[in-house]
Amino acid sequence: MHPAVNARRPIFVAIGGDSGSGKSTLTAGFYRIFPKTRITSLCLDDYHSLDRRERGLVGITGLNPRATDFALMENQLLALKQGRTISKPVYDHRKGTFGPKEELRARDVVIVQGLHPFLVSGIRGLFDLKVWLDPEEDLKHRWKVQRDVAKRGYTEEAVRKEIEARRPDVAKYIAPQMHDADLIVRFYQPEGGEDDAHLNVRIVQRATLPRLNLDGLLNETANGLRVSMTKENGTSAEILEIDGEIDSETAAGLEDRIWAHMDGRHQHMRHLAPDQLGAFTDGFLRSHHSDPLALTQLLLVHRILSARKSLLLKVPLSLHESLIHREEVAELAHEHEHV
Repeated sequence: MHPAVNARRPIFVAIGGDSGSGKSTLTAGFYRIFPKTRITSLCLDDYHSLDRRERGLVGITGLNPRATDFALMENQLLALKQGRTISKPVYDHRKGTFGPKEELRARDVVIVQGLHPFLVSGIRGLFDLKVWLDPEEDLKHRWKVQRDVAKRGYTEEAVRKEIEARRPDVAKYIAPQMHDADLIVRFYQPEGGEDDAHLNVRIVQRATLPRLNLDGLLNETANGLRVSMTKENGTSAEILEIDGEIDSETAAGLEDRIWAHMDGRHQHMRHLAPDQLGAFTDGFLRSHHSDPLALTQLLLVHRILSARKSLLLKVPLSLHESLIHREEVAELAHEHEHV
């Protein structure tokens, strides 16, 4: 591997949201399109300062900041951003205790997901792209019940009791973080809909992000895709709405337009989309596919790659050696933080 590649600062992406909001499902899509040697993910739940028994004794939930070691979190995230390997804690959700520590090093893209990515300014400032998941409440609670029963050993009654106990902390500590996000993703059930494979999605993209040019794609015949403008915290924001029943032609057109906005050196990834994106599991751990989820993941891939134009993904040297050389020369000259 070339020295310039090792020295490059990783792109830090935050995926924040309440428990059960879909952070892990969204992140899984990135592992299907980025080479595994170029992506690292980290869950902020590992920085709990108290285990489940201790939280119960103190009388606080896992959402309360007192239950998180923000000092260690900030120090280790900063070390990762500086290219150093960390020995991080590991929280076992099934047991409610801590397991053995694990070694972790940053690759080209670092996905940080969790409840509190934006609560502390020193941590919030580390991210190149800040994403917040805000599904409608009924969906979020159903997803949490499904996950905690299927994967974490809870009973449905226990999960619903926990949801109620956490409501004050969600309102006080979790929901306000949405205001610091660059991009907000809201999945919601269409009227009369009961199928998670056909959820509508509303994506709010703040003015901190470059606009995606959809001219010519939005017309009278477009079925299931709309764009509008709004104000968020006094600044302009673009709203992209994708219907769960988006027709295949419009979905393909949006996919083409997103790829058209990506730099040429990333086009080798295109053969992986969209079939490798949009996967999710239900409460019985059965696999399903969602076009709106796939398009949302692809849009986020574009935003990740746009966070710094000098990002170099691993490609076969036999095919792209000259391209890699030109990119390293350009990277040594200067870095672009935004497109």
